[in-house]
Amino acid sequence: MPQVEGGGRMILVEVLGPFAVRRDGVEVPLGPPQQRALLAALVLAEGVPLSSAALAAEIWEGEAPASAVPVIRKYVHHLRRLLGDELTVESSRRGYALTLAPGTLDADTFADAVRAAERARAGGDPDTAGDRLREALALWRGPALSGVTGPGVDRHRTVLDGRHLAARRSLLEVDLELGREQRILPELRSLVDTHPLDEHLRLLLMTALYRDGRQADAIAAYQECRKLLRDELGVDPGPRLRELYGRILHADETLLAAPAASSVPAQLPAPSAAFVGREEELRRMGALSAGGVVVISGMAGVGKTTLALHGAHRIADRFGDGHLYADLHGFGPGGEPTPPGEILDRFLQALGVAPADVPGDLAVRAGLFRTLTTGRRLLILLDNAAGADQVRDLLPGAGPGLTVITSRGTLPTLLARVGARPLVLRPPDDEEALALLVARVGTDRTRAEPVAAREIVARTGGLPLALAVVAARAVAQEHLPLSAIAAELREAHGTLDAFAGADDEVRSVLSWSYRALEPEAARALRVLGAHPGPDVSVAAAASMLALPEPHTRTLLRALVAAALLVEHRPGRFAAHDLVRAFAAGLPWSGDQKRREAVHRLLDHCLHTACEAVMAVFTARPSIPLPPELPGVVVSAPSPDAATWFADEYPVLLAAHDNAHRDGFDGHSWRLAWALRDFLSRQGLWHHLQTSQQLGLAAAQRLGDRLAEAHSRRGLALVEANLGRYSAAREQLRQAAEGFEAAGAREFLAETHRFEIWVLDCAGDHEPQLELAERLLEMYPPGTAASYRASALNSVSWSEIRLGRFGPALAHARAALASGEGLGPYSLADTWHTLGSAQAGLGDHEATELSFTRSAEVYLRVGAHALAAVALRTLGDVHRDAGRHDQADAAYRRALAAAGGSDDPRAAAISAELAVYRT
Repeated sequence: MPQVEGGGRMILVEVLGPFAVRRDGVEVPLGPPQQRALLAALVLAEGVPLSSAALAAEIWEGEAPASAVPVIRKYVHHLRRLLGDELTVESSRRGYALTLAPGTLDADTFADAVRAAERARAGGDPDTAGDRLREALALWRGPALSGVTGPGVDRHRTVLDGRHLAARRSLLEVDLELGREQRILPELRSLVDTHPLDEHLRLLLMTALYRDGRQADAIAAYQECRKLLRDELGVDPGPRLRELYGRILHADETLLAAPAASSVPAQLPAPSAAFVGREEELRRMGALSAGGVVVISGMAGVGKTTLALHGAHRIADRFGDGHLYADLHGFGPGGEPTPPGEILDRFLQALGVAPADVPGDLAVRAGLFRTLTTGRRLLILLDNAAGADQVRDLLPGAGPGLTVITSRGTLPTLLARVGARPLVLRPPDDEEALALLVARVGTDRTRAEPVAAREIVARTGGLPLALAVVAARAVAQEHLPLSAIAAELREAHGTLDAFAGADDEVRSVLSWSYRALEPEAARALRVLGAHPGPDVSVAAAASMLALPEPHTRTLLRALVAAALLVEHRPGRFAAHDLVRAFAAGLPWSGDQKRREAVHRLLDHCLHTACEAVMAVFTARPSIPLPPELPGVVVSAPSPDAATWFADEYPVLLAAHDNAHRDGFDGHSWRLAWALRDFLSRQGLWHHLQTSQQLGLAAAQRLGDRLAEAHSRRGLALVEANLGRYSAAREQLRQAAEGFEAAGAREFLAETHRFEIWVLDCAGDHEPQLELAERLLEMYPPGTAASYRASALNSVSWSEIRLGRFGPALAHARAALASGEGLGPYSLADTWHTLGSAQAGLGDHEATELSFTRSAEVYLRVGAHALAAVALRTLGDVHRDAGRHDQADAAYRRALAAAGGSDDPRAAAISAELAVYRT
């Protein structure tokens, strides 16, 4: 959300509604109208200097007065004093300029979100496009630049309002693509009423009405538009509208969209470019597109994944309900395949289940997956399965879908129980293997040295993975004869420790490739063998290697060039299971060096995760961290720390497991603390439970009561989510004892605040108020202002729950008055509490202001569901006061903030809006 930290303070510039500058959530007074117009002109000039003459034209109608230049100087002087050091108006020979830091201006954040939506839509991901557009539209608080006048401002207002309308149209188009006709019809009607001559909006309305089974209404909408255009402009509707009208008249069934109650995933990775042969296997896969289960088995490196991906892409268009993909990591070096429950999490979310609605019990999760997939034409690829037990819960319900499984074993249990069909993959014959080598290194080189090319095929056993590694070396050193490469392979063969059985050839080739690396790249591969996976960032690799990030990136790309790594996403690198196993088995000069590399990785994970926590949850008390080892990169995840968590949490969970296994107990309990809020907000309750249990075990081994208290606080979150309020309170009681014994006052207060929330959920409002009052006693006036403000807010909310609105109002006002330095979440909570107290007392105008401010702050920190609650309540206030237009606008903003019908708050708001409009 738009914000910038200046001198430790949050500065926001708002043009998407009333023009305002806010410092830490408090509006900065900007002076008289022309001074406000001057600042708006500088803001919208985007750092380009404006001369005095240009500024005069922006703020005065007609000819500027003779005193314009000194008046402008005076306005600039006043603005500099009002804005302080956070926003500086610079002057130069070219004029005056205001350069805003990224994230300061809400219009920039809006534009970024719209561009992200366009990219997602172009990439065939309408769900993500809709999410980004809702985020963009939720930033708007009314007509652009309200409260500012001037000819220049009017031009900018027209442009911004046009962009707002375009974004609303785009969101309606996306929702129409996803089959949400009923949901968008109220907004479409309202927009058409406001813009009756907009043919594009009319086209969307007619399409939505027709798809909703209201053909007559769709025809009437066209006829109304035709009459308006003839009366107002003397023209007929354009060709697109006329064509649609004709199709509706003839009941064209191709206009009907399939209901989009759930998402259509498209998760298949791109297949490799170099692929030859396997025509018989591809034909057999194509023949299976009527549905069922197929198991592609074969030795390591034989090309199972490559075949599965090429075959899946050939038949993908036959599966209109989407494609799911998961790498099960059945043969990774750590010996820990991906649990089925984790894969089900991803699949259910891809099918439209909100994270918080994913069941915690594995059997229930699997049952929900079967329910959602029954009767659907889904293509599911389960790659690298360890065995039948790993995939049994991942099989879909009955229907026309196809599940493709790759494994080193034939999985006979599946063949017997579910009628899976086997497809055993043999190594390519000599001619196919030679063709694969030709495809990678080129015809000229293999024709020039046919004997060497065939020896390379023989020395690699024809295995595609081994051939790919050798070919990468040949391509990287194009002047090296193939005969020299063949000679090196000849010398390497048979002199190396081998994997068991079929892995011998791959092991030999990997060892040969490893020895051919430059020393630093070879060390990088060896060190990365200690990374738990599933992939590694540049910063994490740099920490393990104790090298600068640019140097590390160069080494990683050298490993990519050697076909030992792939950069599967920008800045993130992964490896084939065999390569990971090979790297994990490489010898170190001593166990201590390996442990130091792991220690540096854990330091990187812990310190960066804690930076992310404090960026997202600014009011949360921090824990002390031991200093990181030399060479550790602590990357600052801001401004989008939540995205960093989403990218890194699988690595953090794996690192947490390793910390527990390897005895890094200090890291273990601290990682549990760092993961707590992200996992709970994402609804990843089973991961949260596991992480807090690991943290608790580590704390108990250390005999550290303070660390134990932190983990019990996290476990209380899990218990409360399950509705086990007594168990949650018991965990909190033990946590409070630990914090009290350690003298950790801030964490004790945090625990009491959470217990107040648990009591509120359980409906125990009298003890809730008693505990809130005890919390307030911990912070008398003059001490810890932000914590006292939070305690006052807890008392106020508890009084509201008991109907004591007068005292609640006083306590909420006191919270705002004493809350200097409140974090954005606490500030928004307090405005929400104040609005609730004012609503209870019937003060509608004050209530409107408080809920608006609460929603604005929630939206800035991405708390869309909480903003939706505040905006829905604001809509109620407007409705009760008879301000129906404002109520309608508030309800719409609430629906946009909630981010989609999967959120129960959004469903409630949608229902309320429907009732309101009837």
